[in-house]
Amino acid sequence: MVDSLFPSIETTGDDASHESRRKRRRISETAKEAESEEAQRNNEESLKRWRTNRVQQIYASKLVEALRRARQRSNDAGNVSSAAREIRDTADRVLAASARGTTRWSRAMLASRVVRAKLKNKHRKAKSTGARKPRKDATERKRVKLPAVERKLKILGRLVPGCRKVTVPNLLDEATDYIAALEMQVRAMESLAELLAAAAPRSTLTRP
Repeated sequence: MVDSLFPSIETTGDDASHESRRKRRRISETAKEAESEEAQRNNEESLKRWRTNRVQQIYASKLVEALRRARQRSNDAGNVSSAAREIRDTADRVLAASARGTTRWSRAMLASRVVRAKLKNKHRKAKSTGARKPRKDATERKRVKLPAVERKLKILGRLVPGCRKVTVPNLLDEATDYIAALEMQVRAMESLAELLAAAAPRSTLTRP
C-alpha cells in the first residue's frame, strides 16, 4: 500500500518540474519578444529622427560653426593636407555628437579622437627609440577562411565604428542607424554646397 504511493509522488514531482520548465521557457520567450519589439521601436524612432528636416538643419548649423574653427586652425598651421583631414574628422565628430551618445558607433567616433592622439604619441616615441615589432611569419599571417555570411558580417562590423565585437542583432541595429545618419549627413552637405554655390560670385562660376 505504501509502496504504491511512491510512483504517484514521483510522477507528480516530474509533472511539476516539467510545468515549471515550461513556465520559465514561456517567460524567457516573452522577455525576448518584448526586447526585440523595443529594439525595433527604438530603431524606427532613430530612423525617423535622422530623416527630419530639423535634425538636418541643426547638424548643418553645427557643422558650419565647427568647419569655421577648423579652417582657422588650418590657416594658422598652413598645412593643406591636415586641413582636409580636419574637415573630414569635424564632419564625423559633429555627426556623432548629433546622436547624443545613444549609439555605440557615435560613442566610438567621439572616443576615436582621443585614441588617435594616444597612438600618435606612441608612434612618435617608438620612432624616436627605433624599436620595431618583429614581423609575423607567413604561417602566422595566414587567415582562416570564414563562411560567406560570417565574412560579410565581419566586414560590416569593421565599417561601423565600435561594432567589431557585438552580437549580430546589435550590429544590424547599429548599422541601420549609422547608415541613416550618413544619409542625413550627405543631404546636409549637399544643401550647404548648393547654398555656397548660389552665394558665390558669378564671375567665379563662369571663370574658364
